[in-house]
Amino acid sequence: MKAKSIAVLLAAALWLAPTSVHAASGKASEKSAGAYVLPASYKQAYSYRTNMPHLETVALAKNKDLESIRISDTERYIYQVCDRISHMAANDFEKVKMAHDFLAALISYDIDNFWAGTVPAQDFASVIQTKKAVCEGYAKALKRFCDELKVPCEMVYGFSRGVGSSPFKEEDPTKPNHAWNIVRVNGEHYLVDCTWDAGHFENGELRRLYTTDWLFVKPKHMIYSHFPKNPDQQLLEKPISAQEFTARPDFRPKLFDSAKTEPIPSKIQACDGRYKMEFEVKKGYRLSFNLINLATKTTPQNRMFIRSIGSKTKVNFSLPTKDDYEVVIFCWRPGLDKGVSCGYFILKPSASSDVQYPTTYLTKATDACVLEPIYAPLKKGQKYKFTVHVADRKFVAVICGKNFIQLKNNGKGDFSGEIEIPQNMDVVSVGHSNAEMKSYEIMARYKVE
Repeated sequence: MKAKSIAVLLAAALWLAPTSVHAASGKASEKSAGAYVLPASYKQAYSYRTNMPHLETVALAKNKDLESIRISDTERYIYQVCDRISHMAANDFEKVKMAHDFLAALISYDIDNFWAGTVPAQDFASVIQTKKAVCEGYAKALKRFCDELKVPCEMVYGFSRGVGSSPFKEEDPTKPNHAWNIVRVNGEHYLVDCTWDAGHFENGELRRLYTTDWLFVKPKHMIYSHFPKNPDQQLLEKPISAQEFTARPDFRPKLFDSAKTEPIPSKIQACDGRYKMEFEVKKGYRLSFNLINLATKTTPQNRMFIRSIGSKTKVNFSLPTKDDYEVVIFCWRPGLDKGVSCGYFILKPSASSDVQYPTTYLTKATDACVLEPIYAPLKKGQKYKFTVHVADRKFVAVICGKNFIQLKNNGKGDFSGEIEIPQNMDVVSVGHSNAEMKSYEIMARYKVE
């Protein structure tokens, strides 16, 4: 079940008129969006998107001495917190990062009032005193911190693809349901969403999970999920319309951080029963996919084939019916053994396809994929050329029951050989290992007829 961020709230409960647009000051940039100055480079800002909280800031949120004045004297509380942040931070980027981290550690999303539709006041003092907030409270709290830290910050109200959103549901981005911020650092403007970095909903429950996915996000990536009421606050040179927004897929920064795809599909992508995509994946990252029949809520078997070599990942889809299908993209980040959903769109076939593929599996090997045969099922008694690429394994075998038929290694990570499928086999697998006689990790499995 995919997890969606915790930012959606009834429009009537959170909407306020957006703050006025401030002209940028400081160093000039070659690009601008209305009254906003766009960064010439995101390199420094992105160096703070570490997905690791500032430990001293987390400790500050739990400081017992400060806790004694949190409710009784909120203004003094924020002054003391910000004074300590100012002394620790090396620059304004770090000030914003530390304020962002402090709020993630201190405040819990107000899930009970969210579901009940009884959201209380979201002013800064109430949020700090109760340590609970919805999106507006998070955004107001960040602004109050930035004001004290002398970092220009403003509120953004608009529509977001949060809880309950889906590519196949109608949406009206002209109706605000969320709040986030724009900060100005070194005269340039950046987008921040504290709420979505504090956690998400999973199976209807709140899961607190810190990230920096929505810290200093590039506007061209934010616009796939956030649509400001004020077009200037898109921070795009050419703002897009509500209609253009609704036509876009629901892609998240994690996808853009790990890979790029050309062309980017529409939210509802027409096809003829087969569809393929290609991604340029950054070093250390991997992508996987899920295909879901929206009519039956099931995943069709052997209808997806993924090949990854070096920086290229290619995926083919074959749709067995003319139903609509949801494609979910997962990003596997370095150091994590679980993929994180980062993209959603719909395939709408005009015809069905009878093409089937082998079942493939993500393995621990580098650049591991079957290049041929790519179609299944295989025929008993027929010969097939197997070509497999595995960058860091010594042995690759076609496994027929207890018989391991070794493929020839060309010394460059490519293994190949011609194999006749035995008459007594119903399934044939391909596996790799670093020891010829040890266990093999399965990377593909073929049905046999």
